[in-house]
Amino acid sequence: MKIPQFLAALIPVALCAGLGHAIHNPIIPGWNPDPAILRVGNEYYIATSSMEYWPGIPIYRSTDLEEWELYSHALTRPEQLQLYGTPTSAGAWAPSMTFINGKFYITAVTRWTYDPVAKVWPRAYWISSTDLKHWSDPVWGDPWGIDPELFQDPATKDVYLNIMAPNNNVDRLWGISQCRVNLDTGRCIGQYRSIWNGTLPHTSDARPEGPKMFKRGRWYYLLIAEGGTDELHRASIARSATVEGPWQANPNNPLIYNGAYGFQNLTVQSTGHATMFETGEGDWYAVFLARRNINGTSPLGRETFLCSVAWEDDWPIFNNGEPILLNDGSEPKPIPSPFLDTFSKPQLDPSWYTLRTPYDKTYTVSPRGKNKGLILHPNVFSLSERDVPAAVLRKQTSLNMTFSATTLPIKGGLGPRQTIGISAYLSELQHQDIGLTGCAEQQGLCLYTALINNGTSEHVEYPLNTTKINKLTFHIRAQPLEYHLGYNLAKPGVTWLASFPSSWMATAPPNWFVFDGAMFGLFASGNGQPWPVDGPEVGFKKVEEVYYQEDIPDYDMW
Repeated sequence: MKIPQFLAALIPVALCAGLGHAIHNPIIPGWNPDPAILRVGNEYYIATSSMEYWPGIPIYRSTDLEEWELYSHALTRPEQLQLYGTPTSAGAWAPSMTFINGKFYITAVTRWTYDPVAKVWPRAYWISSTDLKHWSDPVWGDPWGIDPELFQDPATKDVYLNIMAPNNNVDRLWGISQCRVNLDTGRCIGQYRSIWNGTLPHTSDARPEGPKMFKRGRWYYLLIAEGGTDELHRASIARSATVEGPWQANPNNPLIYNGAYGFQNLTVQSTGHATMFETGEGDWYAVFLARRNINGTSPLGRETFLCSVAWEDDWPIFNNGEPILLNDGSEPKPIPSPFLDTFSKPQLDPSWYTLRTPYDKTYTVSPRGKNKGLILHPNVFSLSERDVPAAVLRKQTSLNMTFSATTLPIKGGLGPRQTIGISAYLSELQHQDIGLTGCAEQQGLCLYTALINNGTSEHVEYPLNTTKINKLTFHIRAQPLEYHLGYNLAKPGVTWLASFPSSWMATAPPNWFVFDGAMFGLFASGNGQPWPVDGPEVGFKKVEEVYYQEDIPDYDMW
């Protein structure tokens, strides 16, 4: 692949100071947007947005900033997070993490709807914990807006809420606002006022958001995102001698902005929403979100990236002032070991999610007995409804992988409305399924594929000439440019039935939003009717993911 001449000199140095190893971005692959990081001794914790998925706000842990494990979730009870009827990409947004007076705090918002008539705008809230695993019920703050953050002034110990909020309730031009708050009541106990509108012209497109405040030396710093979450996304910073301002913008803003090198050029785009932090050794880094463009779209959504930070004249410099590239000249990141889940533990692996806050059980994990595995409890809802279907989903974490799921034996017939299968899922409007159902035009069972693409649907059935299934494995083969849906019965070898472009896994209908990334799901549904009383028990005995070398170039040229 030929590198454009004007970019050839921008490839950064391979080894980042302080880590002792190269940074392999993204550090948390699969959609994990809006990362907020907190160092606790020699450990690092990152919280990210979870949108309409349950449980909410995953927290990852690392000791080396390279290998990350899913440590906990912050929102695990309906009292903390209500997602009833929430559309795709609404839900739990943009957490911030802080340590104040012996407790950990996460500040976030829940966006319930995009309805332009209801105008239900989210209010800030915060939850607290002493161990980063068990979290309190929310304390609701006075202001409304998004991307809230709590900051404790190390000089006075006063606590401030910084938030992206409108200038008024009429023209609603967004900016960063602030007030001193009471942590116990959520009320503003100081003046609520605008503190900085960022570096772009103050219009509806500027969208200064994601405030992250910290103090270094004699300066207070306010790090924000600007330009929206798409190609114009960037990180900018200002500093002040006091926590309340006035704020002086960095003369070298933005700190990161890959869109400056061409929206259709670099693979890494939408760089922004950063959080800076210092290691125990005194080195500085930043985590931020970015997308990996694959022929113009990003199937995995916004992922978590890392870069080094240097200081000059008390201003930070991200990544040596260079663009964010995937390949830094070091050896490629090792291919992850396969993921295997045989549902052999009493609880579901924490990497599985359900859609929205559950009303009741939609599955049971049965680690013992003849039919050990994941038992689904189908209801009237499907993946196309804005409710809680009987489905569990995992984030797609590689652009080159296979997701395979083997069903439990199915004894007894399925009707033409009853389905069980797997899905490449983006939203209730965009998911591609392969499954098993009762044939519509004849007796027995049929395989089917359903390609549901933002208002269009293509449904094809494939008769099996049987009413019972002992072993059936569904497969989704995900590649950078294309996905394939297939199956195999008792014999080895996959029969592929349908395919679709990877761009579908990143596309929303006109005037809609897609802030999530691709998921792989297991589901069963009555598709508008309750599951029959005499219907068969359905579920899965095994799920396996196999990963391959990605080989994604630095320049989006396919």
